Amino acid sequence: MNNEYKNNFLLLCGAISGLIFTISWIVQEHFKIGYDPFRIPISSLALGELGWIQTITFLVSGLSLILFAYGLKKLRTKKNFSKWIPISFFIAGIGLVGAGCFTTDPMNGFPIGTSKTIIETTLIGNLHQIFSVLLFIGLPCAMILFSKYFSIIKNKKWLIYSNISAILFIIFIIILKAAGEPSLGLLPYYGLIQRVILIIGFLWLILLSYFYFFLKK
Repeated sequence: MNNEYKNNFLLLCGAISGLIFTISWIVQEHFKIGYDPFRIPISSLALGELGWIQTITFLVSGLSLILFAYGLKKLRTKKNFSKWIPISFFIAGIGLVGAGCFTTDPMNGFPIGTSKTIIETTLIGNLHQIFSVLLFIGLPCAMILFSKYFSIIKNKKWLIYSNISAILFIIFIIILKAAGEPSLGLLPYYGLIQRVILIIGFLWLILLSYFYFFLKK
């Protein structure tokens, strides 16, 4: 594999990560018995029968994102963007890998028979949540850092898109946090809110990886 082909592949890995993760949960949720995507988070797809599919999804998506971060690291001196950009993607990738290594606890009525309001946590489940937080930190940080870069190089289109994505991502993170409180009445929409967040984040990642870096537009 020559260096140019290798570098192009690494820069495409961001799009691969986002597509694998998104397509996987869209397909899986239609075949999971008792699974309500409006209420139940994507991580819960790793529970029960065929849960290994979501586990593999976490691992492959995370490793792909780490490869993308490595590709950006190699490209950094040429493009002259912040060293924290590849680090942010690396953190997000580690978050996905860790979320795959440690399965989430049952919650929001799934699997069937689980309480819809009371969440019993375990060490493994807590580790899953900790690694998941890395994803929800890494992606918006990358958006904000790229906004600064696009401002410097005067790329108005990507500057606006990255800023809007970062703002929406953070707003919905706050809403998701509120939805975790049963007293606020948003718990039935927890899964939906999480999906909105991840669609915003991974769509930005896919477009950035493919159109801006892979196609170099």
